[in-house]
Amino acid sequence: MTQIGPGGVTPTESFLVELCGRSFFHLWSYANPFKDDGHEFCDVIAVFEGHVFIFFDREKQLADLAGEEEPTIRWDRWKRNAVDRQVRTAHGAERYLRSGRKLYLDAKKTKEFPVLIDIGMMTVHKIIVAHGAAQACKNVSTSNIYGSLAITYADLGKSPLWPFMLDIDRNTPVHVFDSHNLPIILNELDTIKDFSDYLDAKMRAVASLDMLSYCGEEDLLAHYWLNTDPVSKRHYIGTSDPKVNAVIIGEGEWHDL
Repeated sequence: MTQIGPGGVTPTESFLVELCGRSFFHLWSYANPFKDDGHEFCDVIAVFEGHVFIFFDREKQLADLAGEEEPTIRWDRWKRNAVDRQVRTAHGAERYLRSGRKLYLDAKKTKEFPVLIDIGMMTVHKIIVAHGAAQACKNVSTSNIYGSLAITYADLGKSPLWPFMLDIDRNTPVHVFDSHNLPIILNELDTIKDFSDYLDAKMRAVASLDMLSYCGEEDLLAHYWLNTDPVSKRHYIGTSDPKVNAVIIGEGEWHDL
């Protein structure tokens, strides 16, 4: 078990490293590992048993959508830079891991990554932290209490294309958090098991539903906590009704809880 070392280049990367260092992740986290070509692999990686958590941080300030330029154009530009590029990087990172190629703690490849990763048994959690849209989110909707990003998992092309609603392919899902809800998630789900159980429950819901939509990750967490299977005593996301193929969670669930 190794505490997270120094790392983080931008202020938001430093925020991510510090947050992981304060949480349960500090025992299993490493900042800014490198690939065998000398390029950075991700911002933070944490490995525990069969779970591999890879974090990608991106800050891109989104200006107020009022102005001469069409709001959807501004939103699309921000989304492409702050989220879409990171999604592609995250998928590439998972492919790199599954290929069996090595990780290093330094760009010169003098120190190999010290934790053995069983690629045949691992579950990869791809986590993107997107900063910079909170104030614009608040301005566009009085119901958006915290300025969190709304998320919809669906087949590509089948989710509504609204500003501040990220459409994520349910067939190749990633997790997208922001400056407000990442601390909530890591503080409330304060063990590796709690955190991985939550992410696994979300991925099961994404796989079983045609659409899962929510107005902030903290609202999904509230939904998760309020749903408990009476047999397994485990929390879940979605519904036990097999006839339901879409779940939409409105704004304010976390605030009300």
